[in-house]
Amino acid sequence: MKALTTGFTAAILTLAATLSFAQTENRGSDKVDLKKLEDKYWSAKDDDYGVIQNRTFSKSHKIYLSGVYGPLVNDSFAKSRAAGLMVGYYFSEDFGIEAHYFKYSADKSETVENFNLLTANISPNFNLTDSSYAVSATFTPFYAKMAFMNKAILYFDMGFTAGIGMSTYKQFARPKDTLGGILAEETALNSAPHFEIGIMQQLFLNKNFAFRIDVKNSFYSQKVKNYQGANGVSFADIPETTKSANDTTITLGLTLFAN
Repeated sequence: MKALTTGFTAAILTLAATLSFAQTENRGSDKVDLKKLEDKYWSAKDDDYGVIQNRTFSKSHKIYLSGVYGPLVNDSFAKSRAAGLMVGYYFSEDFGIEAHYFKYSADKSETVENFNLLTANISPNFNLTDSSYAVSATFTPFYAKMAFMNKAILYFDMGFTAGIGMSTYKQFARPKDTLGGILAEETALNSAPHFEIGIMQQLFLNKNFAFRIDVKNSFYSQKVKNYQGANGVSFADIPETTKSANDTTITLGLTLFAN
């Protein structure tokens, strides 16, 4: 009887020891790996998460249409305003494609008009920008929000455009008759391919509308006629020189995003 009691007691102690060891193993598996957390915190790049998980106003996979208006700012011979339309599509929040058309209402600048008044029928050689269109890639890496008068939060983004297109410009010249008499001023349209780069910013009003400001620079070559031709030379035959042109246009407008 005593041997049976001793054997039973030993079995109970063995079982208790086994259960205690299993609990210790389980507690060990639940320990937090602090080194792993530290490495994840200080890692240079996290493949699972982006800085912004949810944007208040998303552009991804949306078509948009913008109506814009603004001045051509860097032509000393012209006072010019552009009215234009832009249409585009965002493949993601950062990348998209855009096409635009600008029509310029251009007149001689005050400098040219004053020169004409002081020296009748004489003018510098010049052209006026008439219109332009282009297709551009868009890259919008900046997205942010800011407080307005401590009353509201405004959301905006900023990006860049680069593309190719065509610029149309108006040539000016004043032919002479065979006796040297100065005839009426004549004009003709000419076109040239251009490369353009730009910077743009959008301020979101809601998910469908945003204010937009653009600064676009186009670079191309113009053919400029001598303002006064030789005696008896027709407008088409007046000699031309080629010059590099850089049109900088600043526009403000409203963008409509399609759902």
